[in-house]
Amino acid sequence: MKRRKRISFWNLWLVSIMGGILAGTVWANLLGGELLTRIGYFDGIFQTGPGLSREEQRQLWGYVVRQRLCEVGFGGLLAMTPVAAPGYLILSFGIGMAMALLIAVFTLEKGWMGLGYWLASVLPHGLCYGAIWVIFAAAIKERQDLRKVRIWALTGILAVGGCFLEVWVNPWMVAMFF
Repeated sequence: MKRRKRISFWNLWLVSIMGGILAGTVWANLLGGELLTRIGYFDGIFQTGPGLSREEQRQLWGYVVRQRLCEVGFGGLLAMTPVAAPGYLILSFGIGMAMALLIAVFTLEKGWMGLGYWLASVLPHGLCYGAIWVIFAAAIKERQDLRKVRIWALTGILAVGGCFLEVWVNPWMVAMFF
């Protein structure tokens, strides 16, 4: 009897992200100009970020913290369910697709400088959020108990750090492109 080789979770995870990137790129190329008109609000937030008043920055901070903590909470709760592995694979596909769409939009708007613009607008806080994603994915793969306080404390610190970078550092970095 021939033994079947199983594909590891990490390989499936990478295939899911790459499939999302491929699908997002195809979608962005099919939509083209229509995509630019519908997703033009990114420029407004990123370009006016350094010029926001203290009150507007405080409101943006509150919005970003609420949004990201809800997302981290959802990701953590999903990681504790029996459908955690397929759920994370589906969400990874969506993340890859969103990344490709943003890169396509920024590249269509700004040419090759769009890649640098994308890195400046996503990279600093994306490292924190990506670390949270990897922590939850590793916990799913290793079948770890996510009810431990230290995992939630670490993800909370990373989420708040990512929020700080998203609200105060990213607009400053994007402003360097203008």
